[in-house]
Order: sequence, then C-alpha cells, then structure tokens
Amino acid sequence: MCYSSIQAGFPSGYPTLTNFLTIHHLIESDAGSHIVFLDFASAFDSVGRPFLRRELDKQGMNLVVVQIIYQRMYHDMSFSVIVNGTPSSNQHRTGGLPQGSPLSPTLFNRFINSLLETLN
Repeated sequence: MCYSSIQAGFPSGYPTLTNFLTIHHLIESDAGSHIVFLDFASAFDSVGRPFLRRELDKQGMNLVVVQIIYQRMYHDMSFSVIVNGTPSSNQHRTGGLPQGSPLSPTLFNRFINSLLETLN
C-alpha cells in the first residue's frame, strides 16, 4: 500500500515542509490551478472504527495485521483523569484513534488516503 503521492505531513520522508515547498513550486511555475490544504482538528479523535476498518479492508491490508491492530489499540479502551493527585473513575472510550500511539498517524493516513485520491 502506498500513500497518495499528494499526501504530506505524516508519512515518513514527507514533513509538513514538503507542503510549503510544493506550493511554492506550483506558484512559481504557474502549474497549480487547484490547491487544497486540509487541517483536521482532533483528527485522531474523529476516526470512526467502522470507517477505518472499511478503508483498511479496501486497501487490502492483511486480515491478521488488522486483527492485531484492533486487539492492541481498541481492546479495553478506558481512561481516567488525575486532578490534584486524585484519579477519577475509569471511563470507557468508544471511538477515535488513541493519541500518543505510534500507529495513530499511520492509521490516520490510511483512513484519509481515499479522500486525497478523490480530491486529486
């Protein structure tokens, strides 16, 4: 699976600076007629698991890998908040990608790839 060639920001080797250099090149060469930059607020929190699963299946990700991802990232998802040293009771988390997980940016890129292909 390859990410869309127009995607920059998270994929290895494509830092956000790539966006700026690309736009500069397009403006200077008068080659860009339509340019879209997307910035998703709370991107990880808004990815629905059923939609992510559909995208992973559509992209042909190995079923065993998908099962491992779901087992490691979504099994027993709960959290608590510590205020003044006192933890709250555990709250069950039902959606989104866990922020801080090294897989979250990669899974978000896979999730958003279809939109980028459509826009391209």
